[in-house]
Amino acid sequence: MHLHLVPAGRRLDFEITPGNYAYVYRRCRNQQWQCVAQNACSPYLDKAPIDPQAAPEYVVRYRNAAGTVTAATPVVRADPAGLPGGPNWTNLA
Repeated sequence: MHLHLVPAGRRLDFEITPGNYAYVYRRCRNQQWQCVAQNACSPYLDKAPIDPQAAPEYVVRYRNAAGTVTAATPVVRADPAGLPGGPNWTNLA
């Protein structure tokens, strides 16, 4: 999974495996994981306003049709130093 900081928010790129559904989870400052998207598509764009110092982390958990977790990605973190302070018009990816 790859995390990209874009002007609109935080973009997650991940693979979708056949027969599985992607659930995106986010947490800030080691709080509890919160499911922010069920049956998500890639790329997923998290537009939620988050304090840059919150250092959000993401993980994608894959579930089969029965709802059983079959796999998970490594945790990725949005480094506060890398978060844009405002729109960056030079990189509109």
